[in-house]
Parts: sequence; structure tokens; C-alpha cells
Amino acid sequence: MNSRRLVIALAGIALVATSGRAAPCQLADLKWMVGAWRDDSPDTKSEERWIAGPGDRLMGSSWELHTNRPGGVVEAETIQSGKTGAITLTLRHFTADLASAWEEKTAPMLFTAADCAPNTVVFDGQSDHAGEHITYRRDGNVLKFTGDFLHGGKPVQVVIQFQRAGD
Repeated sequence: MNSRRLVIALAGIALVATSGRAAPCQLADLKWMVGAWRDDSPDTKSEERWIAGPGDRLMGSSWELHTNRPGGVVEAETIQSGKTGAITLTLRHFTADLASAWEEKTAPMLFTAADCAPNTVVFDGQSDHAGEHITYRRDGNVLKFTGDFLHGGKPVQVVIQFQRAGD
């Protein structure tokens, strides 16, 4: 009887240990991101747009412009299966007038999907962005972006709550 209790206890421990592991991500699991999403405040207007592109990938664009002064940022983004099969978010930033890129020509920001849950994905930074994370979470008509970045070794968090603006 003691051996049976030991087996049940070990099975329970194994179940708890495996339930804490990150869920694997598949591109099809991220289709909930598709659509146009807006966030407007008195100081800025912004939009993020995702489409299901050809070749089994998501293509995105984003912009944030100031309402009362020049400047802002434009992003080009893609989510696709990388060479290893991992789901990768690749992005580049540009000045609002597209005159210059923030990243080097051959060094886009790279993040790999580390955890997927229904309507949530967490991307972990790669290379120069190790230790950084980008999380997308959808709740109905709200798409929440949370970026946990390191600037000069100091943590900086960016949170944007986009409202659905269209397909």
C-alpha cells in the first residue's frame, strides 16, 4: 500500500512540474492577433495592424505619432516559423518620416515565442535583446502590448492597450 501512495505522489509531482512548463507555440495559435488596433490619447495616436500573410506568417505594422509635435515611430513586424521551427517575432523601427532606421540593416530585433496560451503569447528577446520580453494578450476587443525592455541595463516597461478598430 505504501508503494501505491508513493506512485500517486510521484505522479502528482510530475503533473505539477509539467503544468508549469511553457506551452509550445504554433503560428495558427496566434491568429487572434489579426486586425487593426488603435490607442489614442491626448498626446499620441497609435495603431498596430496584423494580417495573416501568405506563406504561413503574420505581417504587422505599427505607428505612434505625437498629436502636438513632430516625431514618433513606425515599426515593421513579422511573426513566422524560423529556421529551427521556432515562432519568431522580427521587427524594425523607423523614424516617423521613414528617413532612418533605429536598428542596423542586418540586425533587426528578434524575439522567440516562449509561451502560448489562449489569446496570449510571450516572446523572449534574442542576442542583444536577451532578458527582454514582449507579451501580447487579447481580451475581447482589447489587444494589450507589454514590452519589458532593458535600456542601458535599466528595466523599462511599455504598456499599450489597443482597442479593436477593424479587420
